Amino acid sequence: MVHQQTLDAPTVQTSEKTTCLLVEDNAFVSDAYQIVLEGGGFRVCQVAVSEPDAIDAILTRRPDVALVDIDIEGGDSLGVATALIAKDVPVAFVTGHPRSVLPAPFSTLPYLQKPVSRAALLALVHRLEEMRDR
Repeated sequence: MVHQQTLDAPTVQTSEKTTCLLVEDNAFVSDAYQIVLEGGGFRVCQVAVSEPDAIDAILTRRPDVALVDIDIEGGDSLGVATALIAKDVPVAFVTGHPRSVLPAPFSTLPYLQKPVSRAALLALVHRLEEMRDR
C-alpha cells in the first residue's frame, strides 16, 4: 500500500549526474549503452561516431568520463583517447578487440571487451568516476 504522503512528496532531481561521452559508431550498441547508463543514473552527453564528432564533444560538452570503441567511423579512436587524457577526462576502451591491440600509452587504461554485461558497463563507469574524483 502506498501512502498519500509518499505520493505528494517532492521528487528530488539531481542535476549533478555524471556525464558520459560515448564514442561508438554502431547505433545498436550506442543505443543499448545509453539505455544502460541512463538507467544507472548517468547522463550520456553525446554519442560520437567519428574522431571529429568526439573532439567537438570533448571541447564543447566537457564530459566527466568517456567510453570509447577502438574502431570508429573513418579510423581508430586513439586520437580521441589522447584528447580526453589531455583534458583530464577519465577514459575507458569498450571494444571487440583484445587488449593486446592497444599501443603502450593506452594499454593501462580501463578496458572491457565486447560483448559486455549491464553490470560490467556500470561498474566501469563507476570506476571512471572514482578516477575523476581523485
